[in-house]
Amino acid sequence: MFDEIFTVICALLGIIGLLFLTFYAASWLNKRYHTGGFGMQSRLIKIVECIGVAQDKQLMIVTVGSKKMLIGVTPNSVNKICDLDEEDLILPENSDTPVENGFMQSLKKAFAERNRTDAGADTLEKKEDGRNENDDF
Repeated sequence: MFDEIFTVICALLGIIGLLFLTFYAASWLNKRYHTGGFGMQSRLIKIVECIGVAQDKQLMIVTVGSKKMLIGVTPNSVNKICDLDEEDLILPENSDTPVENGFMQSLKKAFAERNRTDAGADTLEKKEDGRNENDDF
């Protein structure tokens, strides 16, 4: 009787171990060959860089064909912030600044361009605390 129980317990532990091994193998394959789903890999659309700015909110630099753009991604929407030039993505060679500064400069440039277009459409109005609405940074 003890031999039968021992055999059943070993078989159950073997099956559980096989399930965990399958799960980790599938996870590793997904990371290694991340194709976007259903085995279809895109040749024209690539995510160059991604940074999380809040829970479930990200900024991404995406290449579509030969264009590069900065997009904002939330669970409910994807918004194009601006198009990027090659000079926006190149870091100075002799600079000791971290990578985030180049990205932040691109982001500031995008907001400055957006503010310039907004300033042309609207007149600047002073708020009660003395700041105007176009001084984002």
